[in-house]
Amino acid sequence: MTAYITLNTASELSCLVISILCLYRDKDPVWRSFILFMLLTCLVELSGIYLRNRHLPNFMLYNVFLVIECAVLNYFFYHLFKANHNLKKLLTGWLILFIIFYFIELYVKHFNAYVSVSSTIVSVELILASVYYYYLLLKEEKFRQLWKDAPFWWVNGTICFYFAGIACNIFFKYLLQDKTPQASSANYIVFSVLNVILYSCWSYSFICRYFQRTSPSS
Repeated sequence: MTAYITLNTASELSCLVISILCLYRDKDPVWRSFILFMLLTCLVELSGIYLRNRHLPNFMLYNVFLVIECAVLNYFFYHLFKANHNLKKLLTGWLILFIIFYFIELYVKHFNAYVSVSSTIVSVELILASVYYYYLLLKEEKFRQLWKDAPFWWVNGTICFYFAGIACNIFFKYLLQDKTPQASSANYIVFSVLNVILYSCWSYSFICRYFQRTSPSS
């Protein structure tokens, strides 16, 4: 049982609990959808550990989850950019192109490996969407208290995780290619810390959303 208790699973389960407590009565289905997404994230992580402990391949589990992850996160950005109709069309078009590329990569790899290139493309797109969100914030005339702004903290967690993840994959490829225990340990530690940052920011954004929703002035 202890094999399932890791820094990753602990941060994911904590985020799931906070999402349930803060979002289950939220009237916005986009925010409520994160309860289901976090539940699915936890199940995938635990299933991946189960398969790995039995020396079974788990790459297809993460391949399928990548599509769900891409759809959910882009759906949220779509929600954030709902006032910009041109950008909404761009996000929809990008999702279609991603699905086409995703299946091409699966075919090229004979459905027998993780779609790492597709994962990198998703990361780059999410980083660009996050940067554009910051750009819109700078252009806003309305004053925002960012320390309690739910979307701001959600985007913070997203860009930190995906930007740092790409940096690790590009500049520290030896962490993935070197099969020594030290390399595997370093790779695990780096991405575990990134997971904690991501789910801490998301958890805080859910808490901000809860107080925003329940505040008498809202």
